[in-house]
Amino acid sequence: MMDARTIRALVGTDDHPELILRHEYRSTAAELRDACTSPERLSRWFGVVAGEPSGVGSEFTVQLDEDTRAQGRVLQCGTDALRVSWTVDGEPPSIVTAEWRDTADGRAELTLHHRLARRDEIVTAGGGWDDALSVLDGVLSGREDDAGGSAGRAAGRDVWRTLASHPLELTRTIDADRSRVWSAIASADGLRTWWWRHWHDVSIVADVRVGGAYRIVAPGAGIVVEGHYLAVEPLERLAFEWRWSDDDGPTTDEAVELRLTDEGSGTRLVVRHTGPWTDASPAESYRQGWSFTLGELAAVLAAE
Repeated sequence: MMDARTIRALVGTDDHPELILRHEYRSTAAELRDACTSPERLSRWFGVVAGEPSGVGSEFTVQLDEDTRAQGRVLQCGTDALRVSWTVDGEPPSIVTAEWRDTADGRAELTLHHRLARRDEIVTAGGGWDDALSVLDGVLSGREDDAGGSAGRAAGRDVWRTLASHPLELTRTIDADRSRVWSAIASADGLRTWWWRHWHDVSIVADVRVGGAYRIVAPGAGIVVEGHYLAVEPLERLAFEWRWSDDDGPTTDEAVELRLTDEGSGTRLVVRHTGPWTDASPAESYRQGWSFTLGELAAVLAAE
C-alpha cells in the first residue's frame, strides 16, 4: 500500500464520480512524464502497452492483467499533462488525466484524475490506481519487487469502498444570483465575509485555481481546515481537498464539492462531502456544521 504522501479524493456526482489521487515521488517531473508516456516504462508499472500515447489522436491498448484489456485515445499530450479517453473491456468510456510537476522539496508530484462513467466502477478503478501508483513508486526508487500485487489492490479497493459508502449531501437555496454566491465561495475576500464569522480571530488564504491551496485557521477554537483545489468551474462547480485539524489530529482523504445552479431568482447550492467513514456518524456531524455555515452565507448575502 502507498505511504502517507498519497492523498485521495472522491468528488463528482453519485452518477458520475471522479477519483483523484495525488502522490509524491523521489523523482523529477520530466522523469514522471517519461514514465507515463513511454510504452517500455508504462509496461513496468501499468500494463503491457501496444501503440504509443505520444500525441493528440494517437491510440494504444494496455493489457492491465491476464483478463483485462483497455483502449486509450490521447486527447491532450503536453509537457505537464496527459489526458486520454479510456475504455476497459468495451465498457462506457471515461476520461483519465495525469499531471506532473516538480515540488519545492526536490521531489515530483503526480496527480491522477479519473472521471468515471458509472458509480459501480469506483472500487475497481480506485483499487487499480492505488496499486499502479504504488508499483510506479517502486520502479522510480529501484524497489520494483516490493511494490504492488494483489494485497495492494485489495487494500486500495477497501479504501475506495469506504470513501463511497457514506457521502454527505445537502442542499441550500440562497437568495442571491450565482455570480454573488460564486464570489463569496471562490475568493479569500469573499470567504472572509461569512466563513466562521462568529469567531473574531479567523484568518483565510485561498489561491482559487486547480492545484492552488487554501487554509482557514481559527486559533481560538484550535481548528485548521486546508487543502488544494481540485476543480474550479466558475459559477458552476468548486471542489477541494478537506483536511480538518484539531486536538484529535488531521483527517485524511476527505473532499468537498460545491455545485451551483439557478433556482428562480436565487441559487441552489449543493454540498457533497466524502471521507473514509465506516459509518454515518461523521457525515451527520458535518451536516450540522455545514448547515450552520451555509446559513451564515445565506444571511450575509441576503443583507447585502
